[in-house]
Amino acid sequence: MFNRFWLLQVKKHLLTSLESGAQRALLDTRNVSLELLTIVFFGCLIGAVMCVVAEAFVLGVSAFGRWRAEDTLMVWTFADDTTLAYGSVVFLWVAASLVVVLKKVLGIKAYAGPADTIYAAQQVLEPLDVKRGIGSTFIAFICASGGASVGQYGPLVHFGATIGIWLKRLLSAKMSHEIFLGCGVAAAISAGFNAPLAGIVFAHEAVLRHFSIRAVAPISIAAISASALDKAWFPSNASFLIDAPMPPLADVLPALILMAPVLSLIALIFMLSLRRTQQFAAKVNRPMLLPFVAATLCGVVGIWLPQVLGLGVDSVNQMLAGHYVLELLLVLLIAKIMMSSLCIGLGLFGGVFSPAIFIGVAAGAFFGQLVEPMLVPGFALVAAVAAMAAVSASVIGAPITATLIVLELTQSYELAVAAMITVMICSLVTHRVFSLSFFDRQLLDRGIDLRLGREAIAMGQTSVADIVTQDHLVLAAEATGEQVLTLMQQAQLTEAYVCDAAGLLLGKVLIHQALMAGAKPVFDQMQTAPLRFCETDSLTSAMANTQGFVGESIPVVAASGKLIGSVTEGDLFTAVIRLQQKIRVLERS
Repeated sequence: MFNRFWLLQVKKHLLTSLESGAQRALLDTRNVSLELLTIVFFGCLIGAVMCVVAEAFVLGVSAFGRWRAEDTLMVWTFADDTTLAYGSVVFLWVAASLVVVLKKVLGIKAYAGPADTIYAAQQVLEPLDVKRGIGSTFIAFICASGGASVGQYGPLVHFGATIGIWLKRLLSAKMSHEIFLGCGVAAAISAGFNAPLAGIVFAHEAVLRHFSIRAVAPISIAAISASALDKAWFPSNASFLIDAPMPPLADVLPALILMAPVLSLIALIFMLSLRRTQQFAAKVNRPMLLPFVAATLCGVVGIWLPQVLGLGVDSVNQMLAGHYVLELLLVLLIAKIMMSSLCIGLGLFGGVFSPAIFIGVAAGAFFGQLVEPMLVPGFALVAAVAAMAAVSASVIGAPITATLIVLELTQSYELAVAAMITVMICSLVTHRVFSLSFFDRQLLDRGIDLRLGREAIAMGQTSVADIVTQDHLVLAAEATGEQVLTLMQQAQLTEAYVCDAAGLLLGKVLIHQALMAGAKPVFDQMQTAPLRFCETDSLTSAMANTQGFVGESIPVVAASGKLIGSVTEGDLFTAVIRLQQKIRVLERS
């Protein structure tokens, strides 16, 4: 009877365990299936949206560019039958006028670009502004359509990130915001270059700055969907035409190595020009006039050098095909650096990726044509492609992405390896001298150092007011030392804060100061300037200021000086450890 009872209990336990296991397995299967469906749905949706937007952007800019080039009304004819087409100036003036109006109507104080995307991916307290992101992209379209010497990839990257964040807010999906943001970024690059691998790597390499198994699946689906739909819906819209045999790598390797430092210098000149122009514009009292200054100067230059206007895709293809002579290549290189810096810095907003590609191709084609007679035939194209990858990689801070773009555009392993040589050397030099990328330098100028990692950003955004406690003793100024000792004994503390009737912190009393005061008020013995934190102080500054501190707690006061609480060193360390654990879980999930 006893054995039968226990057998029944064991059987009951086994059945319960099996039933619980089956329920858990069913629940896990349902959760995984739901997550997969969510990933596929959002990935395909973002990929489709970015495919259409990217093509609409490029096709629209190209249509306005053809209109500007073929216009016969805005032409001056002189007595000797010399003609001068001034349509570039008029188009840019119209674009500048629309930019000024739209900025005011939309309330955009500063444009949003890849730097904002990168920063948004590293933290959650300062999310992307959807209206500002969409408005900035539309303004970039207007500027490029008017002929400003700007690019499309930066605005499209930020637009993709903005759409991803908007979809997350709209549909309240459980995936983290950085996954949606990364999907939009990857889809933008994939659709722009027809390079899904480059899009996936760019999202992780330049934006997210970490690799996550949970993020790579939706990001990959978004990038592949964007590329596949782009080929299906717009089969004849290839951006860059690169099709030529690759000379033996051993024959061109020395020349590529010698060319790389020169490309580093060119990339540095471009990024420094952009930065200095933006710094100058920030100091001007009437910024609304700056877009018209840029429009006038760029338009006048465009009269004689129309190649530097707009996105420059056709000009890049002409340079890759070897249709420009050495003198013209040098002039275009210098003019593109100047006009792109002028337009972007003075308010004709656009991307820096396309200008970097133009500048790289011009520099590489110039160097290639210069030394090709001394080397093997075909080196000029190799130099142009390698330089394109090197300069753009230094500007956007994504050397692996730039190499993959070459691989996917050319389908040539040898050409990709040749490009990697210049990419790595050029990126190393510019990283040491300038920064990881132009976007990182923009963030550094705002006081945001991404080199410190997500933990430093999270600590900088967490204030001591978030961890304040009330585990302290508050005294009136007239309290005697004996009274203070009694209160300390009851609270099991060795220090207390002295406040006036309004709650303003007057000082801090330690136990030995209370002993010295005896029957007299502790006011004369207290510390009048103890270490204190303002409620807006960040964990970063708090941790720095506690070096050398000895005591139980540190008072936290409002801007008025009123005591609102206290924190201990243990509270600070606990908050930092929790932030570190949270970020590690995010990056490893």
